[in-house]
Amino acid sequence: MAKIRIVRVVKTKYGTYALHFANHLGRRRRLSVGSNYQSAERLRIRFESLLLDGKDPKRETFKQVQRDKVQSITIKEFYPLFMKVHGKLQSESMQRRYKYCLKNICRYKISNTPMSLISKSMMHDYMLSRMENDGVTPATVNRETAFVKIMLSVAVQRNYFNQSPLQGLKLLKESGKRNVCLTVQEARNLLNELTPSLADIVEFAICTGIRKENILSLKIDQIKFHDLSKTGQIQLKIKGGTWEIFPLGLQAVNVLKRAIGDHEEGYVFINPKTGTRYINIAKSFTKAVRKLKLKVGDSDLRFHDLRHVFCTWLSNEGVSRDILQILLGHKDRSTTDRYTTLSPLTAGKLLEKLPNIRENVARIGKVSS
Repeated sequence: MAKIRIVRVVKTKYGTYALHFANHLGRRRRLSVGSNYQSAERLRIRFESLLLDGKDPKRETFKQVQRDKVQSITIKEFYPLFMKVHGKLQSESMQRRYKYCLKNICRYKISNTPMSLISKSMMHDYMLSRMENDGVTPATVNRETAFVKIMLSVAVQRNYFNQSPLQGLKLLKESGKRNVCLTVQEARNLLNELTPSLADIVEFAICTGIRKENILSLKIDQIKFHDLSKTGQIQLKIKGGTWEIFPLGLQAVNVLKRAIGDHEEGYVFINPKTGTRYINIAKSFTKAVRKLKLKVGDSDLRFHDLRHVFCTWLSNEGVSRDILQILLGHKDRSTTDRYTTLSPLTAGKLLEKLPNIRENVARIGKVSS
């Protein structure tokens, strides 16, 4: 049976009160508790209970103050720590997205609400207000909501609170998938419209389905060319900060060797104007797309759509969705399903004879001088 230790409330000569007690190790301690006698009595009862459980009252009180402090932290205040422990593990494009999401969220009162008090209804009101006031799409709102959910998850991991208040929150229903149908001729026209260095980037994206930031930040030491075949493999940091190996086909290997040239280290795709990696190619890519009038529905073809092209072409050849899921690095099979576009006409032709995707990809490229 635990030894009962007495905690006494003592009035000091300054008119305030202090608790005199022996801690769980038997050492004498004194703690000032203010000028309110009722508060001092409540603390006395609490201290005796902690001592009965074999805990140090001063330490437990300090922990409680810290818990109260962190539970009152807002999204805006938590963001620097979030980027330090989580954001730095993400790609540069994802870090820019986090910054963009925070900028939009800070325009609403939810950014000044303690994170532990953010409720599902409050988040849902933000989503509806964002669409109504700013005219954004459900997809944009879902990205910002996912950003808040990730921040809350990180806060839980850091013991700021026990459970995320947004756990189980359903995102808004988004519009249908983008049906990206890019022909071999259209792809060849796009490559011919770009500078050689940018064309290498786009061709590599079509041949591998790799995300833009992974391509632009690709370094030579991440690549391994096979000795017994003309293929290779590449090590990439995927979403979540983990590294995984992805296979390379012949055409992708040819693009890499052409881009690397005589270099032995550094980035693969070098901007000839700066002598270092590309930071953003959106302006040049969009200019070429608009000149060629390459559309996906009512919008222009985006660089990310090249992942859809890669997936669709392989799917049209008969490659299974399970393999496509691995090649695209998707955790969820339903995500891969959104990347494929298969028309009834194409499906009928596949039943007769499957085209060879490698022959199609091999025909894509610039006319070398």
